[in-house]
Amino acid sequence: MLLGLDQVEADRPIVGAPVVDEAMLADFYETHVDKLFRFLAGKVGRDDGGELLSQVFEEFFAWWPEHPEHPKPVATLYRIARCRLNDYLRCHGRVETFEAEELAEAAAEGAHHDELADVVRRVDLAAALRELTERERQALGLHYVVDLPVKDCAEVMEVGIDNMKKILKTALHKLRRSPLMESYQIVSTAKEAHR
Repeated sequence: MLLGLDQVEADRPIVGAPVVDEAMLADFYETHVDKLFRFLAGKVGRDDGGELLSQVFEEFFAWWPEHPEHPKPVATLYRIARCRLNDYLRCHGRVETFEAEELAEAAAEGAHHDELADVVRRVDLAAALRELTERERQALGLHYVVDLPVKDCAEVMEVGIDNMKKILKTALHKLRRSPLMESYQIVSTAKEAHR
């Protein structure tokens, strides 16, 4: 069987391309396993989240050595995770979304001075978050719940960094302006959507 020139070129390794070795895979795993597990377990529970985590890393580690030059491996990891999560949820009659309550709980995980006040604030924040678009909730969820940097959130959502900053800024602005949140003193910083 004769191979065409395109096939021969495709089979040649790219000169100067990084090589993904066992140490890189182990380092990448250690860096991202906890965040990804929290993300998955928060959606489907610890047991099923652990199973999905294994599937995601297995698929990612089969893909990455074949594409070592790919500039956005973290985004690819989370895209694979979202695909496996959507497959799981679809099989169980559900759809993936960042629920307002999930974001509100993440916001309330700070200091718990007054349990009742925290519950009331979470209920109000959850209601205010429901007023956001799904895209805005996903952006907030990736940034504040999964704790991804803006750059990685942008890659996962397949938008530019500046667009991601705008989505986060708009979502936070809507929350601050929500009538449900007007009784709370909200301290803002100009850089909060840029980290």
